[in-house]
Amino acid sequence: MKTSVVSMLALSGAVTAFAPNKGPLQSTSQLNAVDVRKELGAIPPFGFFDPLGFIENGPYGDARDNFEHYRGVEVKHGRIAMAATVGMLAQQTSSLAGYISPSKDLKFADIPNGLGALKAVPIEGWVQMVVVIGMHEILIKQREGKPPGDFGTGYFGFPVEEGSEKQKAGLNAEISNGRLAMLGILGMFASEIVHGGEVLAEVKDLA
Repeated sequence: MKTSVVSMLALSGAVTAFAPNKGPLQSTSQLNAVDVRKELGAIPPFGFFDPLGFIENGPYGDARDNFEHYRGVEVKHGRIAMAATVGMLAQQTSSLAGYISPSKDLKFADIPNGLGALKAVPIEGWVQMVVVIGMHEILIKQREGKPPGDFGTGYFGFPVEEGSEKQKAGLNAEISNGRLAMLGILGMFASEIVHGGEVLAEVKDLA
């Protein structure tokens, strides 16, 4: 299955976060916003970036509730975008061996990279992807009292002390890389459309 296909399902709702309100803070919601300004992801050059006021005015509760919802969305989409970006680059030069649909004599190598996979993947493949994504959403839950995006799955086996500077630096790096990857994968899709379906046209001369 194509990582770039899966990314399309998730990137449609991507929200990046979050910017400061420079005015005086008086309400409880605004006081909560003071705390979220110091959360992970508020890094240079923009710091806390929320120009549309989603944190103050969102529908999920007070500023803290809104922040945790949108940050969870941002982290999840950033992770998918990072996988999609790497997938686009890897699939440009290689593909899985075997068949994606033996009954239709369709190999993984027959599935084009990029947006062309949307039409090439059989409906049965789409159903499987939707089921897997749905099971993930239902069965794998955010850990209570932990930063948004913490599902208790660890750090690829590396020991990291909770609340340590090493953990904060790593989580900030993940958020930053996820933001960049969301822009990157959308840029790849836009380039493919502009160039009439040619994937990664800008780098073909570097191969």
